[in-house]
Amino acid sequence: MSVSEKLTAIADQIRAHYGISGSMSIADMIRVMNAGKSLVERTAASVTIPSSVTSIGKYAFWGCSSLTSITIPASVTSIGYGAFSDCAALTSVTLPGSVTSIGPVAFRGCTGLTSITIPNSVTSIGSYAFDNCAALTSVTIPNGVTSIESGAFFRCSALTSITIPSSVTSIESSAFSGCTNLPSITIPASVTSIGYLAFHNCTNLTDIYCGFAEGAVSGAPWGAPDTTTIHYNATT
Repeated sequence: MSVSEKLTAIADQIRAHYGISGSMSIADMIRVMNAGKSLVERTAASVTIPSSVTSIGKYAFWGCSSLTSITIPASVTSIGYGAFSDCAALTSVTLPGSVTSIGPVAFRGCTGLTSITIPNSVTSIGSYAFDNCAALTSVTIPNGVTSIESGAFFRCSALTSITIPSSVTSIESSAFSGCTNLPSITIPASVTSIGYLAFHNCTNLTDIYCGFAEGAVSGAPWGAPDTTTIHYNATT
């Protein structure tokens, strides 16, 4: 059997298994095999994940532009890489207390997302996890997360409130870059490093309240505007 015939046979099996009609590219076949019903469910408005699922895999709901509601059971412990990336119609997400990790770019491009509940069980939020969640207004990072990874809240332009717990020791590069409506931020004394351009293009950032002394964390003002006032040994 030639390579072309093998690919045709694989495509036929995938179409039959998932009920897909029409032609499929090699890229589409790879996405289906990696992400289950990702292609099939792109037009679904509401999805309830069964309790037999323990993790939401890589790109599982990537590009489901009509998805407005997702119900995640308490059996799920991890949200994979790009799992809900570009689900532009998704408005709110509640993660169950079983979830311990949110993968990189998990909610990237969820431009309609206005709220997300992150449980205290979460200890890891991946890089660019909420990149371009342009409608997200408030986030509370759970007490258990130790690092705010690179670009975690990059381009969250509607964000006005962010709560950082005392468990956090590092804020990586561009973590809050492009949060153009963030007026102030409080950084706990536990933080020992802040990455390059962490607050770049935070054009309305007027105050940074640091729980540590001046000079304790290098690189100030970490990309913040020249007009930003940094308050040391302060909480609010």
